[in-house]
Amino acid sequence: MFRRRRRGSEPDPAPDADAATEASEDAAEPARAAADGEPAGEPAKTPRPDGPLDVSEVDPHEPGAPRVDLGGLRVRIGPGMKVQVRVDERSGTGTAVTVVHEGAAVQMIAVAAPRSSGLWEQTRLQVAAEARRRGGTVTEAAGPFGTEVRIVVPVKTAEGKSGLQPSRVVGIDGPRWMLRATFLGTAITDPHAFAGLVKVVRDVVVVRGDRPMAPGDVIPVTAPTRPEHGTEEPSDG
Repeated sequence: MFRRRRRGSEPDPAPDADAATEASEDAAEPARAAADGEPAGEPAKTPRPDGPLDVSEVDPHEPGAPRVDLGGLRVRIGPGMKVQVRVDERSGTGTAVTVVHEGAAVQMIAVAAPRSSGLWEQTRLQVAAEARRRGGTVTEAAGPFGTEVRIVVPVKTAEGKSGLQPSRVVGIDGPRWMLRATFLGTAITDPHAFAGLVKVVRDVVVVRGDRPMAPGDVIPVTAPTRPEHGTEEPSDG
């Protein structure tokens, strides 16, 4: 089932990465690639044998269930899973995809990254700083995607009561992109639920495109215009 979420409908566990780095990163990449002995225009491959994948790494004839095309992300979902696309109210652009299975969820945001180095090391410092600013606690630990940030922040419940929201934030560096995934709900306490959503993240394909983008710019996502693979029409809410 696809649902379209508007910004402001729920806390955003994924603050924007610092996009102040000059957009000239992309313009300078062909020369940098040549200096590295890498053909200009060819995406640098980061070893991710278990995914997620860049679109250039996907065999179009691979077996298995087809992925749902959401523009910048292609997501393979299992039975009973629902997909929500988050939309920025000001721009109307889709910024994040959330996959929900019963009480567990993972929110995924893909951003542009420089070819020369990964973005996750810098981003996880920003994630930690934002959590502390909100009065939360932060720890780093090893996870299935490498170093992850485990956060507990104070929140208000729907009834107006004070509560705590735990999450696990991971980042995977790919060729000129980074995929950030935030695990929520019972994915934090139930190993089986967590494993199911880890598989979703591993199966994701990132479609960055060739246009120049500053590091940290969100790779836009879209909701399908008609039901696919047993899903329902997107709706506002």
